[in-house]
Amino acid sequence: MAKDMPALRKQIRAALPSLLGKALTGYRRFAAEPPPKDAKGFATHHAACRAALAHMELLLRLARWAEANGNSDESSGEDIAKLILEAREALSEITEEE
Repeated sequence: MAKDMPALRKQIRAALPSLLGKALTGYRRFAAEPPPKDAKGFATHHAACRAALAHMELLLRLARWAEANGNSDESSGEDIAKLILEAREALSEITEEE
C-alpha cells in the first residue's frame, strides 16, 4: 500500500481544487438562504451549514496530507482512509439535512 501513496497523493492533489470549489459554492448558496424562523427548521439549517463546513475542513486536511509527500505523521494509508471516511460522513450529513 505504501508504494501506491505517491500516486494517490497526486490524484488527490489534482482533484481537490475542484472539490473545494464545489463545496464552497454549495455552502455559500445554502448559507445565503434565510434560515427558517421556526426553531426546528433553524436548527436543521444550522446543522447543515456546520456539516458543510466540516466537509470543507476535511477536504483541507486531505490537501495537507496530499502535499506532505510522506513527511508528516499523516502519511499512512490508515490516516488517509480515516480522512476519507470523515469526509464522506460530513457529506452524508449535508444530504440528510436537505
